[in-house]
Amino acid sequence: MFTSKVLSPTFRVARAAIRKVHTEKEMAAKGISLPAYQDAVWSYVKAQRDGDKLYIGDHVGQALNPETGEMETVRGKVGDGPDADVTPERAEELASQAALRLLSTVSHYVGGDLDRVDQVIKVVGIVNGTPDFRGHGKVVNGASDMLVEVLGDRGKHARTCTGAGSLPAAVTVEMIVRVKD
Repeated sequence: MFTSKVLSPTFRVARAAIRKVHTEKEMAAKGISLPAYQDAVWSYVKAQRDGDKLYIGDHVGQALNPETGEMETVRGKVGDGPDADVTPERAEELASQAALRLLSTVSHYVGGDLDRVDQVIKVVGIVNGTPDFRGHGKVVNGASDMLVEVLGDRGKHARTCTGAGSLPAAVTVEMIVRVKD
């Protein structure tokens, strides 16, 4: 029996209807761009897929070093007092930048098509705060707000915020995302 490999017009229309969001186009219109994907540097991967879930490991807040022109991890304690190295407002910006780095990793793992993100499920933000710092949630709002700005309702998520006495950066953020094939 002969079967045609040509797609019927109905099937083509149905497939075209799947892609409605055009996330990257909307990002460009808002002036938002993703940083370059950075591969893992040790014995781990940046993300691991399990079925329709993509588990993305922690990404730190980075800033441009004006002397070198390179993006560098911002280290130090977050807080308001004299023991703080990073203000809460700056840490919130770093969390936002960490979210963009997370999205860059997601984009890498889904072939450059953020429309394949069905839903951000969970975000975990960890703040390297001074002992008296209590604004962890406000800091991690930087990441949450960026995910919603880029993905709309698909970026809304459950979230855990916590503080740590020691971290490799001022802020780290990780997330779990449900993706479509």
